[in-house]
Amino acid sequence: MSGNLDTYWKKTGATGLSSEFKDLIIKMFSYDGNERLTIQQIREHPWMTAGKDNNEKIRSNIIEELSTVRSQSTAETMRDDTNCRGDDLVDMIREVDALELN
Repeated sequence: MSGNLDTYWKKTGATGLSSEFKDLIIKMFSYDGNERLTIQQIREHPWMTAGKDNNEKIRSNIIEELSTVRSQSTAETMRDDTNCRGDDLVDMIREVDALELN
C-alpha cells in the first residue's frame, strides 16, 4: 500500500525473482487502470521477449542430449545377430539414427 516494493518482495518470499519479472507483475496488476499494461505491452515486455532466443538453444540442447542418450542406449543393447530384423530394416534404422544425430 505504501509503495515500498522491496518490503513487499521480501514478505512474499520473492527476493530471488528478476527485476524484469517484478516490473512486469507490478505493471500488470497496477491499481491504476491507466498504468496497467495492455495485452500487447505484456507481449512486448522485456521479460516476455528475453527467452525467445534462449528457447531455441535450450530446445536444441535437449534434442542433442536425447539423441546422445538414445544412441548410447541403442549401442548397449545392440545384438550381434542383426539379421533377425532383416537387412533392409537394419539399414533404414541406421540411416534414421545418422540423420537424427546430424
